[in-house]
Amino acid sequence: MTEWRNLMDRRVLIIMAVVVVAVGAPVLAVEFFDEAIFSQIPYSYTSYTSIPSNKAGEASLGGYYSINGTGRDFNFSIVLPGAENFDTHEVNGTPICYNESGLSGTGHIDHIDVTWNTIYLLLRGDLKSAMFSTPLRGHYRMTCAAWDGGGNFSNDGRTFKGDFRINGVETFFGGNFTLRSENGRIVLSADYIHHPQGKPWEARRVKKDFYM
Repeated sequence: MTEWRNLMDRRVLIIMAVVVVAVGAPVLAVEFFDEAIFSQIPYSYTSYTSIPSNKAGEASLGGYYSINGTGRDFNFSIVLPGAENFDTHEVNGTPICYNESGLSGTGHIDHIDVTWNTIYLLLRGDLKSAMFSTPLRGHYRMTCAAWDGGGNFSNDGRTFKGDFRINGVETFFGGNFTLRSENGRIVLSADYIHHPQGKPWEARRVKKDFYM
């Protein structure tokens, strides 16, 4: 009787394993297929961006930004023509905060839940919709003039958020941001602190929206 039960238990386990494989294999195959397609799709996005003034009577800055990549790896840049003329902090005549080369960076998507909708939107060239509708997380690095920085980002399908750290020659910046789509444009809402290097007790908190 005991041997018969053991035999039946083994048969049940085998049947369950077959069912799991039969159900799971196509799902894994589809996910692998999606990932394989995604890894080959090039994408690019360019749009206008503006940085509001810090105080009344001060002009805002405008320019453009671009994102381009293939699969999990991407590059990005932000160029604000004429902004280098406002950088009064220089070392040997070279701006240390912003120069005509603008800001540039690289990023990597560590995890992404690729769906057919993701692929469809990318093939249509709608990177913005694909970015906001696809759960993902990753990290990035960026440089501008004499400073460098980086951070992380994630989207759970509802909220797109991230963090950043910037180490400048004279100033440190650090904080969080959220991205949202609003009236056809991307709004980056930042909440951060900044202080002179080595003087965290002089930190100031800033909340500001950047329009992209």
